[in-house]
Amino acid sequence: MRLFSKFLWLLAFLAATFCWMVLFEHGFSAKGFSQGVKEEWQSLTELVTPKTESQDPKDTQANPPKSK
Repeated sequence: MRLFSKFLWLLAFLAATFCWMVLFEHGFSAKGFSQGVKEEWQSLTELVTPKTESQDPKDTQANPPKSK
């Protein structure tokens, strides 16, 4: 039971930290907070989950497009 309470405290700490950082980055208003949560959650999930799009590198100066 003690391990379960430690786990809940860890989850509460992570949630509070996430909310605090969203408030500082997107403003202390309800509109800024709600939009910021959506943006930050989306970018957080993009970091965690792999992209399912094509695995080809983007065409940049370092990776120029292949000539025909």
